[in-house]
This record gives sequence, structure tokens and C-alpha cells, in this order.
Amino acid sequence: MSHLRIISGKTDIYAIIGDPISHSLSPIIHNSAFEYEKLDKVFLALKTNKENLKLAIEMMRTFSFKGFTVTMPLKEEILQYLDKLSPEAQFIGAVNCVSNENGILKGYNTDSRGFGLSLLAKYNRYPSVAFVFGAGGVAKAVAVELAMNKVKKIYITNRNFERAKSLADKLSFFKETNVEVIQWEDVKWNNALNESDLIVNCTSIGMNNNGDLSALIPWNNVRKGAIIYETVYEPLETTFLRKARSLNLDTVEGISLLVYQATDAFNIWTGKPAPLEIMKKSVVDYLNSK
Repeated sequence: MSHLRIISGKTDIYAIIGDPISHSLSPIIHNSAFEYEKLDKVFLALKTNKENLKLAIEMMRTFSFKGFTVTMPLKEEILQYLDKLSPEAQFIGAVNCVSNENGILKGYNTDSRGFGLSLLAKYNRYPSVAFVFGAGGVAKAVAVELAMNKVKKIYITNRNFERAKSLADKLSFFKETNVEVIQWEDVKWNNALNESDLIVNCTSIGMNNNGDLSALIPWNNVRKGAIIYETVYEPLETTFLRKARSLNLDTVEGISLLVYQATDAFNIWTGKPAPLEIMKKSVVDYLNSK
């Protein structure tokens, strides 16, 4: 006999907003956590675009949504409607998680915080030197987390050089972190990869098996003992991860960032430790069933 979850007038409501939204794994992750912890809460997906964002925020205030997450294309647009920002969200200029405390909406960037949590959970430390592929929203969240934790040096490479340079300029605020931008597929990758003890793919290359970042990397120059971190989670094992594992390099799969940013949101909303393994299992089971 299947378990019927009862939604009542007392149920706390959470949601993810953005467009497109049908592909979102957030309802699966958060509802599995709420159910496991026996919390009277439910998580919805609400298709929202820039044109109706103001109305959506007013609706969530009116109906006392306890919190919500934000996806594309609203992570920057949302800032103007919030009352407070966490330090990392203020600096990054993007929000993907919002809490509602008695009508006060506070924004966080749990992509940034979740990245740090995932590193500390597995290695209990931050790297000395990091090499970041990409300069978009994920790369910005990752780089800011690294710089806030005083990583000595960050290399940034991106197909759009000006975008990488813009990110580096932003990071110049952190005086204890040296940031160097390298042209895409430049020979300078060789020395930079050899120097880096963390290499992070923050591009969409490899998502849904679209493209192969591993084919561009001079693996013989990758430092022995480097951590290879993937932010793409579909497929669960990208060619980037597969190649790194074939070379016996330590790896972190994309599902880790997805789950840890969700556990951070859960903690923000409930004040409780998140059931990490339950949340991870829910999304892995779903992806494997597709």
C-alpha cells in the first residue's frame, strides 16, 4: 500500500521559480527531504519569467511562502525585490535561494556555499591553486567561494575571453588571491594545470553528452594528485570525469554541487541538518530511471 502524503492548510509551501522549469530536479530533492524528516512542507515548481517576476514575488509574500529557489533567467533579476542579501550573494550579484522570515525576503547564493561545503565534506580543506573552466554564473559562484576562503591563485579560462577578464576584475577585490586569465586552448594551460591542485569544469560542455572537454585538456600536464571537479550532473559521469578516473585522479561528480547547494537551502529554511544521503539518492535514482 503506497503512502499518501497529506497536504493541509497548515502545510508550509516552498517553490522554485524560473523558465524553463519542467526539467528542474529541485522538487524531487526537497520533497524527498521533507518527507524523510516528516516535515509538513511541500516544494513546487512555478514557471516564472522576467515579465511576471514582480507579480510572483508579491504572490509569495501574500501567501506566506516560507522560501524559494531561483533558476535561470532570474538569478540577477530577483535582487531588486529582496530585502536582504547574504555576503556571498551581495558580492556575486546573483541569488538562487530566498528565505521568508515574517515577510523579510533574504537572498543567498547556495551554489557558492554548496561548492565550499562539498569540498570540505570530502577533503576538509580548500586548494592552494585552482583552475576554472568557464566564466558564467557557476564559475562566478565557484571562484568567489575560493577567493573568500583565501585560495592563493585562481586561473580562469573561457571561450569568451572578455567575460573571463570581467570575472577576474571582480575578483581583484580579494587581495590575498591572485587571479590570472588565460585564453581558451592556450599553451599557457600546460603550466597552469600543472600548478593547480583543483581543476573545475564550470562550463556546460558535456551536459547531455554535448561536447567533450576532456579532448581539449593536455592531461599529461595535469598535476599528479589534482582534484577534478565536475559541475555538470547529467549524465552522472561525463567524459571529463571518465578520463580523469582512468588516470586515477581524484574526482567530484556534478551531482555533489547540486545536492550540497540543496542541503544548504534546506538548512537555511528549516534550521535543521539536511538528510544529505536521502536527497542524493532521490536525484540519482531519478536520473538513472530516465
